[in-house]
This record gives sequence, structure tokens and C-alpha cells, in this order.
Amino acid sequence: KKAEREAALRSKFEQERKERMEKMQGVNLYLKNLDDTVDDEKIREMFKEFGTITSCKVMRDPQGNSRGSGFVAFSSPEEATRAVTEMNGKMIGNKPLYVALAQRKEERRARLLQQFVARQGPGMPGMPMY
Repeated sequence: KKAEREAALRSKFEQERKERMEKMQGVNLYLKNLDDTVDDEKIREMFKEFGTITSCKVMRDPQGNSRGSGFVAFSSPEEATRAVTEMNGKMIGNKPLYVALAQRKEERRARLLQQFVARQGPGMPGMPMY
């Protein structure tokens, strides 16, 4: 009985997570290289011109210090795309801001691996071509 209940809850949780991820696909942006002075309110202020922000968050360590990265989510993919186009590379404070579509770690790793393999080309991997 307990195992059945756990399995049912686990599948329900996975389904909700997938739905949430599909809903956020294309609207959630990852920010990095944030200045230490940037907080949630400053992110909202910087990105509000691109559309309706549904959430924004600066990632912080347990002591409350900024980790230099964060997320901002828009109500539509078009708004998010415009924000990436206009804000990526923009100087905020004395650092260039990095803005891209947020990806799950597994997706990002798979995409980077594909790019790496494509660049390797023919021959033995890891061996210099002379």
C-alpha cells in the first residue's frame, strides 16, 4: 500500500513538474555576471520595458550574498526573446550582462555535448589533427 501511494505521488509530482516546465519554456531567462548590488527589484526595473514579468529572482548563498546570477520570467516568449536580444552583453555597473533562455542542467549538458562532438569532426576524439 505504501509503495503504491509513493509511486502515485511521484508520478503526480513528475507530471506537475513537466507541465510547469512546458509552461515556462521560452519565457524564463537565465542571467549571469550580475553586479553584487543587483537585487530582485533592480532586475524587475531593468527588464520591465520588455513586457509583463511574472517572476524574477537573484540567486543568493546561505549568507544572503548574491551569487551573481538570477532568473526573470515573462508572460510570453516574444517578450523574453526581445529581452535576450536587447539585454545580452549590455553593461550593468562595470560588468557585461549575460542573458539567455533558461535550460535544465540535463538539456544544457546534452546540447553542449552535441556542439563539442560536431566541432571534433572526423578522426579520433581528443587527438590533435596534424
